[in-house]
Amino acid sequence: MKTKVVRVLVVDDSIVPRTAARAMLASTVDLRHVGEASSGADALRAMEATRPDLVLMDVHMPDMDGPATAKALLARYPGTKIVAWTVSDSSDDLLRMMGPAELRRALLSALRSESPVPRRMIPDVLRRVAGSTALSTDAKVSLTSREMQILRGVAKGHTTKHLAHDLGLKTPSVETHLRNIFKKLGAGNRGEAVSSALKIGLITLSDL
Repeated sequence: MKTKVVRVLVVDDSIVPRTAARAMLASTVDLRHVGEASSGADALRAMEATRPDLVLMDVHMPDMDGPATAKALLARYPGTKIVAWTVSDSSDDLLRMMGPAELRRALLSALRSESPVPRRMIPDVLRRVAGSTALSTDAKVSLTSREMQILRGVAKGHTTKHLAHDLGLKTPSVETHLRNIFKKLGAGNRGEAVSSALKIGLITLSDL
């Protein structure tokens, strides 16, 4: 019998866990990343477009937090499973996991029980298995040293203002570099840029 593929929407206001979740989901056969949202309002729009089976929901978000977003989603799409995506350290056993297979089982278990999943375990696990992660090297993208500095800062979730301060640049200059990075990577936003850079090996999971 063919395995049912669980369609997953990731909702988080931070780029790093969204990117890490996308990379992790790409390594599984029965969990599929179908979209992501950076706010509750974005999540409501993404639900209509992607119709996921599972929503991995950050608890703490500005404006419309996780519980409020979950309530609104379930009112419109009552059959959707929502799993809390938190910064809690309570599940120490999950933090000791060594690979994406174990992480996949944890997410599927969470899907069944609707138990919280510590979001910081995702990049932690991914870094441990980065050496065995297959990355595409087909695409040839060349970034300047300054663009690489900015890309790595973006991967760590730094704001434009933060990047400008750290690199001694004016904010408009950083924005110009970002536009050039997006164009070279065929990305429409920071999340897509980081994801594309990971896929072609410009950055690694250790940069997250």
